[in-house]
Amino acid sequence: MAVNKLISFFKPVDVSLPVFSLTILFGLGSWLTINGVWVELPTIVPFVPEQWKLSSYLSLIGQLSNIGPVFVLVLNKVRPRWLKETAVTYAIIIVGVTSCVMSAFLWQTTSLVGGDEHSVALFIFVFLMSLCDCTSTVIFLPFMFLFKPNYMTGLYIGEGLSALVPGMLALGQGVGQTECRNTSTLNTTTNITSYHLAKVSNPPNFPVRDFFLALAAMMLICGISFTLLKYAPICKKEHLPSSEQTTKSSSFSNIMPCQMQQKDISDNQPDSIHTVLVEKRDQVMTNATQAIWLVVICWVSFLANGFLPSINTYSSLPYGSKAFHLSAILDNIANPLACLVAFFLPAKSFRVLMGTTILGTAFSVYLLVLAGMSPDPPFVGSTGGSFLMVVSYVGKTTLFVYTKVCVAVLFRLVGRHALFYLGGATQLGACLGSVLAYILVNVAAVFESAPQQC
Repeated sequence: MAVNKLISFFKPVDVSLPVFSLTILFGLGSWLTINGVWVELPTIVPFVPEQWKLSSYLSLIGQLSNIGPVFVLVLNKVRPRWLKETAVTYAIIIVGVTSCVMSAFLWQTTSLVGGDEHSVALFIFVFLMSLCDCTSTVIFLPFMFLFKPNYMTGLYIGEGLSALVPGMLALGQGVGQTECRNTSTLNTTTNITSYHLAKVSNPPNFPVRDFFLALAAMMLICGISFTLLKYAPICKKEHLPSSEQTTKSSSFSNIMPCQMQQKDISDNQPDSIHTVLVEKRDQVMTNATQAIWLVVICWVSFLANGFLPSINTYSSLPYGSKAFHLSAILDNIANPLACLVAFFLPAKSFRVLMGTTILGTAFSVYLLVLAGMSPDPPFVGSTGGSFLMVVSYVGKTTLFVYTKVCVAVLFRLVGRHALFYLGGATQLGACLGSVLAYILVNVAAVFESAPQQC
């Protein structure tokens, strides 16, 4: 009975539930591995020579991995259709699985570099993981051109889960779980013992090795899902006819007529996803509108994927570790939920999505103010201050993800090359945000950290 209700719920948006589920599992592999590394850092850091400097090393490695999408975008421009998406997708999955398996057994291996011990093996594997994840942005999106537009949302739901699933896995492992214990310190000079509360990390429920092996298994599931989406008969039924794919514009600069006829839509029928962002249903975006949305997506990615994640400790940690972890968990949950909202309630106008972008930016500005005023931001130590911080994090994620999904669906209608440009804008924004944050945090020392409190 429950399954029938769920299937009937999906019917109005014209998707096959099994195929839609496979697109989610396929999208799960988009940023799974590097998200997994970041949530596992609290467990890794005590056992590597870099200690808490490890995060700054990984940030630089993440920026170097942008060579992947840049190479794909340049090659696609110079030699169109020469790059085979299927082969690159399998390479991404194979390298991702291999890197996770090798990391499981060699993450503690160190080498001498300039006379100091460094986690060279871990750096190499993290670079390969990040290279796969960054490149997936400009490969997975164009692959969805093979399917009906409604399936694009499934990819973004999976991308949202690529942050949530490793987070839940780390939660089960016990990453970040600490407790305050009375600790005694003996002063040998005065022979006086003092007592104070200190944070003590609990041992994980399972080792780092098992965590990386779990990531490898999930990447393997992503590969199996891709194979089924590409070749399984039930999935081929949801592919667009080859004639329709070839007649659609493959050029970013062309305008494609909307496939829907206005006379076929009655007032009492639900609007199709085809009308997302289209004020007039007889046309899709002009060249100028496409350029505007590429800038918007670059800006959204700059804030949501690059800059704000790099300074989140400065904006949230002053309110306490509980508020910090709550904001991180709810932020990861908000991502896939925003994709579902975009799937069933897509935006239908330029104004609406510009509104979500502006409101999300307002939340981001508030978080930037909190980070700039650390370690003494507004309302620190109060429930209201923690509430505003958490709401701002969840709010900006929900609004930005909703905007990205709706714009991606429309770019799916424009053509395959438009999706390459969209993926490139996403990566460019994230890269610029991360680089700026690294300079402000590590070079200019603009932000001041706050000690964790019990």
